[in-house]
Amino acid sequence: MKLVLLLLLSTAALAAPRSSPTEILILYDNVAAEPGLTAHWGFAALVTHHGRRVLLDTGTKAELFLEHLRKLKIDPATIEQVVISHAHGDHTGGLSSLRAAHPRLVVHEPKKPGPFEVVPGVYSTGIIAGPVTEQAMVIDTPKGLVVLTGCSHPGIVKMVEVAVTQRGARPVRLVLGGFHMLQQSPEQIQGAISELKRLNVAMALATHCSGDLAVKMFREAFGEGPGAGVGRRIVLD
Repeated sequence: MKLVLLLLLSTAALAAPRSSPTEILILYDNVAAEPGLTAHWGFAALVTHHGRRVLLDTGTKAELFLEHLRKLKIDPATIEQVVISHAHGDHTGGLSSLRAAHPRLVVHEPKKPGPFEVVPGVYSTGIIAGPVTEQAMVIDTPKGLVVLTGCSHPGIVKMVEVAVTQRGARPVRLVLGGFHMLQQSPEQIQGAISELKRLNVAMALATHCSGDLAVKMFREAFGEGPGAGVGRRIVLD
């Protein structure tokens, strides 16, 4: 009987599909990481998690956003849902064209008051109050949380704090996106870095509206990591 049970368990283990790694692909950013792609003000990042594809934001120029999809071999029909961080044109510019290419697309505009699950393992923080209200996307992985932000108008520290509180105070393996620090002083940027480290953030990649000084200081504080830019693929095992 034990032998039969062991054989059944072994067969089930062989038959069970192996989970694919989580991947973040930057589709729109102020810098380009790969030749043939165009840097432009705006942000969009595609998350693939357990085979499900969810997009955060859609950049500024619709034609450029769609061009990047084509060059990176992303079929719009494979994107199930879109989370719009906030209603600024540098994050919503490609939405109408994406909807035209994929009429069944589910779009989560920043109107919901509380957190919600987008697909299994991927969440929205819901609206976070600030000078501009905004929602972030959170991926729950075995090694910690990944927090993706569009511009972080409420403040990057506040957005990470909300994500950590909602997801059970887990460590944060990566924060990626716009940190909106263009007008901040070195002391203010250093204060945010210190607070993120207090929140157990292992890696932070500043993109889009973060500003050159913040990008430099975050690299010095957290290491180069995989870098950012259009075409950058970040694979999380």
